[in-house]
Amino acid sequence: MSGGFFRSFVTEKSDMKSISITEKLIFYFVLIGLVGIISVGSYSYFFAKKALLNRTYDLLISLRLEKNTRVEQFFTDRKKDIYVISKSDEIVKLVDLSNLENGTSIDMDLIKKDSPLDQLISGDGYYQRLFVVTRKNFIYDLVPKQTDSNTDSLMGKIPYEKLEKFCKKLEISRATVIQDLSKTNQFIYIGTPVFDNKKTISGFVVLEIPINALNKIMFEHSENNRLGETGETYLVSDDYLMRSNSRFKGNAILNINVKSISVLNAFKGKTGVGIVRDYRNISCLSSYSKVNIEGLNWVIVAEIDELEAMTPVYSIRNSILLISIIMAAGIFILAFLLSISITAPLKRLRRASEQIGEGDYNVHLKISSLDELGMLTATFNDMVLRLKKQSEEIEEGKIKRVNSLLDGQEIERQRLARDLHDSLGQSILTANIKLEQARNADSVKSQQIILETQMLLKQIIQEIRNISNDLMPSILASFGIEQGLRNFCRETSKNTGIDLSFVSSNIPGSLIQGLQIYLFRITQEAVSNVIRHSGATAAVISLSFDQNTIFLSIRDNGHGFDVTSVTNRGNGILNIKERVKAVRGACTFSSSAENGTFIEISIPV
Repeated sequence: MSGGFFRSFVTEKSDMKSISITEKLIFYFVLIGLVGIISVGSYSYFFAKKALLNRTYDLLISLRLEKNTRVEQFFTDRKKDIYVISKSDEIVKLVDLSNLENGTSIDMDLIKKDSPLDQLISGDGYYQRLFVVTRKNFIYDLVPKQTDSNTDSLMGKIPYEKLEKFCKKLEISRATVIQDLSKTNQFIYIGTPVFDNKKTISGFVVLEIPINALNKIMFEHSENNRLGETGETYLVSDDYLMRSNSRFKGNAILNINVKSISVLNAFKGKTGVGIVRDYRNISCLSSYSKVNIEGLNWVIVAEIDELEAMTPVYSIRNSILLISIIMAAGIFILAFLLSISITAPLKRLRRASEQIGEGDYNVHLKISSLDELGMLTATFNDMVLRLKKQSEEIEEGKIKRVNSLLDGQEIERQRLARDLHDSLGQSILTANIKLEQARNADSVKSQQIILETQMLLKQIIQEIRNISNDLMPSILASFGIEQGLRNFCRETSKNTGIDLSFVSSNIPGSLIQGLQIYLFRITQEAVSNVIRHSGATAAVISLSFDQNTIFLSIRDNGHGFDVTSVTNRGNGILNIKERVKAVRGACTFSSSAENGTFIEISIPV
């Protein structure tokens, strides 16, 4: 039965998608390993990326601050220069003389070649021109040595509208002023008034600074070494045009429009860093701020392409991916080997279980480890031994039950044969003899013999009914278990002399016929044991019903027996136990010399 159940279970499960424990263990091991690898790899990648971004931003901020400081210092120095020039004796004398009538007698050699003022004007290429403007609107254009002309010139009435407007601004402010002139003029004016002894403005000094002077600061070769192939710093004015060169586009000054997020934020007064699209529409790491120069509304930006800045991170990412693949392969191999080592004993247990399911208990597994699997194998071996013993006991019990059934049948046949031979047979033989006598007797005697034979035949008929009733009491079908047991007790008491009484309560009339027969046979078997073995003079049979359970008890006042050896006693007790077990009931035996024997049986309905 167990083997058939196992085969049906396997057949049922084979229709489903089967995943072995080995596959599950490999999956779980690999999954755990991959989660760890991905977690560590992701953390390493993002940590490295963050660190590189911070380092690049720090570099951009450092470079921007350096360039910003140098640009601001450049204009601070130029303010000092213009102040020194405006206070020089040569310029004061030149302005005073030019304010004379007609201005034609001015000596153009007042500013001597290689004089300190001439060297200041001509040095370092910071200036393109120096304009000395008088109150009579005469302008002296002093060209530095670096230009093509080394001669000074008197330009007469000022022809420059922008220079005239600038001088009016100087007159209003009475201070040094810096002005970024226009989109078409690639130079910057820085000027200051010239005062006489009465602190009255007698003229103006204006320096023309070329934008190229700023390119020397913003676009040095050392910058390329610090910011790789794509790094640069540049200046942007409030017209959003570049005020310094681009390393990517020629002729950038006043020609390239820059309205990136960095520039817009800087003009809003913000200072910061971020990843933005630059004037080339390329993603860049950017650092930005405003340039603090009075008169100039400029911002300064330091940038490097994101692709170049992140190249080390991408290398780290590729290395992490390669290492992760190698580690994943190693984890898979390790998981496979571990899974095989873990599931091999389980597979042996499964095969052994299948063998047991087929009814073969000659199984003993070798214990290969001292862990839980080893303990499981040892427990399995113990279980097999117990199953084998239980199987042998069950088989022995089956043999005993079969023998008991056969013995019972044989005893019943013997009893029936004895009843037929001793009682019914003798009565029939006597009736036959009387009929023979009646045939040979005279009519009076024959009539008497026939009457006696009729009485005898009535006894024979009653005897047959008694035998039939013992085999299958018809009263059960007619009146139920209560009346059947009551009649049985009455007839048994009459025939044996034992005081046998019967009590019952709450017995439903809907008990099935089969259960009634079982209850009747169990009572018959128990009373038979009382009559044959107990030596009792009285017994009580009780039948009751409560909570869907039938309770049957038989108590006698006999000498009792040893309950511990009940399994080794005669067939009567085994028959009782087997009949109770057949209807899923339970029975208990208690016995002593003082109290006799008590059998209690409960059967669920």
